[in-house]
Amino acid sequence: MLMDDKQIKDEIVQGEIIEDGVEGVASNAIEDESEKVATSNIAVDPNAATTLLSLEELIKNHIESIDKARDEIRQVREMFEDSFGNNPTYLEHTERAKKAAKERNSVRQQIAKQPSVAILAQKMKDLRFDLSEQTKTLSDLLQDYHEQTGATQIEARNGQLMEIVSTAKLVRKNTKYNP
Repeated sequence: MLMDDKQIKDEIVQGEIIEDGVEGVASNAIEDESEKVATSNIAVDPNAATTLLSLEELIKNHIESIDKARDEIRQVREMFEDSFGNNPTYLEHTERAKKAAKERNSVRQQIAKQPSVAILAQKMKDLRFDLSEQTKTLSDLLQDYHEQTGATQIEARNGQLMEIVSTAKLVRKNTKYNP
C-alpha cells in the first residue's frame, strides 16, 4: 500500500482545497474552465476567413478606384467647362440666355400664383410624396418576402413576372454626428 500512496502522490499535479458550502463554486470553476477549453477548440474554416479577407480587399480596392475615377471626372469636367468659359461668343450667348430665362421664370411665377395653378402644384407635391412613401413600403415588404421565402420573383396581378432586386451602397460615416 505504501507504493500505491507514492504513485498517487506523484500523479497529483494540481489540487484545490474545498471547504464545506463552497463545493459548488469550485465545481463551477472547473466546468467554466473546461468550457473555455472546449470553445477554444472550435474549428474555423480557413477558406472562409481567406474568402472574407479577399472580399474585404476587393471592396477596398473598388472604393479607391471609384474615388480616383471621381477625381479624374472632376478634373476633366473643369477643363471642359473652362473651354466654354474662355470663348467670347459662347459667353455672349450665355448672357442672352440668362436674361431670357429670368423673364421666363418671372412669367412662370406669376402663373403659379394663380389659385387654380397653386392647388394643382400642391396636389402634384402630395402625389409625389405618397408615391415615394409607397415605394419605400414596397421595398420593405419585398425584402421581408425575400427573407421569408427565398424567392427572387413575384407575379403581379396582371400576370407579369417581376424580379426582386436588392441594391446596396456604401456611404461615408459622418463622424460629426455619430462619433
